[in-house]
Amino acid sequence: MAAACLAHAQQPVAVNASFAHIAFGGTHTADLTDTWSTEFVFTNLGKSPASLGLRWFAYDGQPLAVPVIVGTRDTSHWFKIAPNATLNVQIDDSIGGLTQGWVAVDIAGPVEGQGIYRSHVTGRPDYTAAAPMMRHGSQGGLILMGGGIPVTTIPTPRSLAVPFDNADHATGVAFANVTDVPQTLALDFLDNGGAVLMSQSIPLGPKAHVTFSTNDPRLAGSRGIIRVNGDGSPYSAIAFIFGTGANSGPFATLLPTVH
Repeated sequence: MAAACLAHAQQPVAVNASFAHIAFGGTHTADLTDTWSTEFVFTNLGKSPASLGLRWFAYDGQPLAVPVIVGTRDTSHWFKIAPNATLNVQIDDSIGGLTQGWVAVDIAGPVEGQGIYRSHVTGRPDYTAAAPMMRHGSQGGLILMGGGIPVTTIPTPRSLAVPFDNADHATGVAFANVTDVPQTLALDFLDNGGAVLMSQSIPLGPKAHVTFSTNDPRLAGSRGIIRVNGDGSPYSAIAFIFGTGANSGPFATLLPTVH
């Protein structure tokens, strides 16, 4: 890992990029997962050293102290990445119960990366899924999706379509408000034929995070999309699909598309 951790870096206010979800530790009996771990891989594609910061947030938007392997447990971690070098940041899943949240990524330099999610179920192989992150610099007015990908600079409201699959599977979704002001997301669940099965609103406080399973009885056995309408403020979104029954254990990430 050709990178150096910075002990005293100035913390930016703006969120340059983000991952909508992190998870580590504990036992998550809802999906039969004993432990979760989250890892991030960043590569400096430039010819000069690049700076990278990770700021961790809990459900209520408050800073979250996260334990990093071969590092500290802190609410933020800061690094320098050498030219053409790769930085691996892995959260320690051996400390405490299941903890979830999201992470803001602050980047100075041509850095690309992805988040890697791993689940370990006793007596089964480990399963892994990944979500990309793309740097969007100082551009404003962006909606973020699936790990911080900038999808539009057009003034919102805009809508995202997050796939869900509850036919022999279970789908979990996560949203993060990457701003310092409250916002509300309006969700419509549509089947593959375009019929609205149900709707709900998701209020998010400043820097807040929410994750839930799409297990409402009205969605049982259905596949389709979750149409997400925001109020113009940036947010992150991601979905995970889990196997159930005989296929229990494997999971994958589902990235949103833009309407």
